[in-house]
Amino acid sequence: MVMLGISASATADSDLEAGPSEEWELGTADSGQSRSRHLALGLGVAGLPRYQGSDEYEAEPVPLIDARYGRFFASSGEGIGITAIDTDGFTAGVSANWMRGYQDDDVPKGIDEVDSALGARLFVSTTLWGAVATLAVTRAITEVERGLLVKAALAYPVHATERLLVTPSLGATWANEKYMISYFGIDATESAASGLAAYQPEDGFKDASLRISASYRITEKVSAWGAVGVTRLLGDAADSPLVEDDTHAIGLLGFVYRF
Repeated sequence: MVMLGISASATADSDLEAGPSEEWELGTADSGQSRSRHLALGLGVAGLPRYQGSDEYEAEPVPLIDARYGRFFASSGEGIGITAIDTDGFTAGVSANWMRGYQDDDVPKGIDEVDSALGARLFVSTTLWGAVATLAVTRAITEVERGLLVKAALAYPVHATERLLVTPSLGATWANEKYMISYFGIDATESAASGLAAYQPEDGFKDASLRISASYRITEKVSAWGAVGVTRLLGDAADSPLVEDDTHAIGLLGFVYRF
C-alpha cells in the first residue's frame, strides 16, 4: 500500500516562493513500500495567499508527485534530484527546485514583479525516535538576485490507523539579504510609484510555520491527501510595507494514484 505524508526530507516548506506543490512534500511513508522504485501521481487544489504577506487568497491546481528509481527522485516539495546517502536513519542529496516569485498584479500597484527562479537545493535529514529532522539550503541559479534560503523542520509521522497517517511538523526559514531585498524590498522608484515607503531589509529569519498533513488509503492504489498550515512572517520580512498580513493559512486537498 502507499501512504502519503511528510517525506524523509520534510522541510514543511513555509515560504510561498516554492509554489503550492512545494508547500508540502509527499512521501511513501509505509515501511513496506520499496525504497528503490515507486511511482505515485495525483492532483490537488491548494488555497494560499497571492504572495507572502498578502491578505488575499487564491486557489491553484497542484500536481502531486512521488517517484523514485534507485538514487533518482522526483517529488512535490523536494524537486528533481538524487540521493548521495540513503539509509534508514540518514538521507543526504541534491535537487533542483522552484523558487516562486510574484506577478505585478499580485502586489500593490507600482511594485515590480519578482521573477521565479530555478534553485539548487542541498539537503540532509535524520530520523530519531520516530521524528524526522531536516535541514535544506536552496540557492537561486537562474535569477541570482533571488538569493539563498536555509530551512529547518521537524516532523513526526503517526499511523493513527492502518489506513490513516497523520504528520504534524514545525519549520523555520532563514533568508540572506539578497533574497529579502528581492522579495520584500522596495526601491526608490517603486516607492514613488506605489506610495509605499522605501524599504531595504537585511538577512535573518523569514518565517516560522506549523503544518498538519493527513493521508488516507482508500484502496490499494488510491489515497486521499490533505494538509493545513499556518505561517508567521518574522523580522524584516514581517516589517516590509508590502506585508498586509504577517500570518497566513494554507490548505491543500488532493488524490494520488500509485502505479
